[in-house]
Amino acid sequence: MNTSKRTRMPGTVLLLCLSQIVGSLGLAAGATAGPLLAELITGSAAYGPTAMGALVTGSALAGPAAGTIMRRLGRVWGPAACNLCATVGAAVVVFSVDWGLASLLAGTVLLGAGTTGVMLGRYLATDLVDERRAPQAMGLAVAAVTVGAVLGPVLLGPTGALAEAAGLPPQTGLHLLAVVVFPLASLILLRLRGGGGPEAPATDTPAAVRGPGRLLPLLVLGTGNLSMVAIMGSVPNHLQHSGWDLQAVGMFAALHIGAMFAFAPVSAALCRRFGPRPVARVAALCMTGSLAFGVLGGGVGSDLALLALVGVSWNLHLVSGSMWLVEVTPEPLRHRAEGLGELAMGAAAAAGSLGLAGPLLSLGGLPLLCLAMAAVNVATAVALSARSRSRSRSRRVPAVPAPVPADSPKP
Repeated sequence: MNTSKRTRMPGTVLLLCLSQIVGSLGLAAGATAGPLLAELITGSAAYGPTAMGALVTGSALAGPAAGTIMRRLGRVWGPAACNLCATVGAAVVVFSVDWGLASLLAGTVLLGAGTTGVMLGRYLATDLVDERRAPQAMGLAVAAVTVGAVLGPVLLGPTGALAEAAGLPPQTGLHLLAVVVFPLASLILLRLRGGGGPEAPATDTPAAVRGPGRLLPLLVLGTGNLSMVAIMGSVPNHLQHSGWDLQAVGMFAALHIGAMFAFAPVSAALCRRFGPRPVARVAALCMTGSLAFGVLGGGVGSDLALLALVGVSWNLHLVSGSMWLVEVTPEPLRHRAEGLGELAMGAAAAAGSLGLAGPLLSLGGLPLLCLAMAAVNVATAVALSARSRSRSRSRRVPAVPAPVPADSPKP
């Protein structure tokens, strides 16, 4: 293992966290303003979810592409390229009011790469410290996203006023902000060029990282993102139908987003203390329990508990799945595996927002959607537990000595 890059001072992690904060300010452009622009262009709120679908699709596609860039050029170039791609997408979206829905969706797909760029920062953090401090570094990198992720939607009004002053629709204000913050985040990242070079050619892949060894952390990441995106995309409408105004819905969303990222240091501490595998099983069970508040209902208290606990459970999925993926993947293959991790998260989010949420909400409302997501998490917990029991049995089986030939001399 190359230890030279793992003995860097923690100041590099703080610089990475600054990049995470700046880049995360641009995330609200797609998630918050995108659906509003879709309604403005088409005249129908029914097109709002298509913008979210385009965003998570772009995030899924950017994962393997970023992995290829990191293998060839080095760790920081993958997130930096994603941020620059998001800059172009945000600029296209700014003019989509004149160009039409197709340009909005195309720009939002490019903007989705910004999500991947910010989320890949958690892996870069593990390269900047020694292995003992890798969970804490990842926790700090994820927690830093809280600042921009929560502040971004709050800036919808102020940036809208600036957009109107420039002769643009107010709904494009957050995209104008994204055009500024994503390149700035890339410039900060490029100061960390020592953090992970190009991927070395892979020679012999250990059997431990084949098959379920690396598929299970991908399952953890995908299950968490599927559940979170399905709920996050459905609860705002549920709250509005329950009589809450936009300001209250925004506060509910801020609570959810804060829980998603601010809990990361706790998740990291749990992974360091118990290991990522047990924490991943706990994450699936916690998500199942959280979704029970949506199944049973019960007013504002249940809605608050649902949003907050789903956010915390998602964080447990994210940190444990990411640390598990790092643990089972040898360093020469790590960039490739991390790109697959982002693909798993993005594909699961696309399935949740474009495929499952709409039909389930139509059939049975939020309770049925929560029940379906709970079933997915129970299945994941069962799969993880079965794998754990299999590993335990394999460790308990004593080694069978090789037979001694009859004509061999006795000791």
